[in-house]
Amino acid sequence: MGTRSSASLADIDRQLVERVLAKDPTVIEDIVRTYKREVYHLALQLCRDHDDAEDLVQEVFIRAWKSLDSFRGDARLSTWLHRITVNLYINSTRSKSHQHRKEQESFDEEYMTGGRGAEFDPERLYSSQEIGEHIERALRKLSPAQRVAFVLRHYHDLPIKEIAEHMHNTEGTVKVLLFRAVRNLQKHLSFYRDDTDEHDT
Repeated sequence: MGTRSSASLADIDRQLVERVLAKDPTVIEDIVRTYKREVYHLALQLCRDHDDAEDLVQEVFIRAWKSLDSFRGDARLSTWLHRITVNLYINSTRSKSHQHRKEQESFDEEYMTGGRGAEFDPERLYSSQEIGEHIERALRKLSPAQRVAFVLRHYHDLPIKEIAEHMHNTEGTVKVLLFRAVRNLQKHLSFYRDDTDEHDT
């Protein structure tokens, strides 16, 4: 069932790409119909707010419509739309996160030497609604670039190389972003560790 569904979606994507390359003026309507839910899901994970995600989705498809002529068919439409989503999200928050981005661009050797960040497993923390809400608040405190890298890695299971392509960054920069995201999440969720320590003493 899952394989058939994936194959069907791949076929739909291929047909849509052919229509884009053929300059079909009505193709954008079917692109929106096919990928709106998927783009919204990614936008919500990045924005952490329904209204902001809806606004971002609208901007994504406006940008896609304006950029159809530049699409060359060298990637799946879903990948192309994901890249547009990531770029628009980062651009929309760039002015608010200058200080964060400046810090993220510096190389952090702790990630490369196997720091505690590599052991962080976000799924284990989703054991209750209350914990989920705490993680939600912690994710909101990440800088845009950190959140993009974290979401694409841990919730979409993308490899480092593909995340780097989405973000127009090097793989080394993505690794640093992931380390910093995990470290910041650990800091914002440190009270769980404190609670455990108190119970152990």
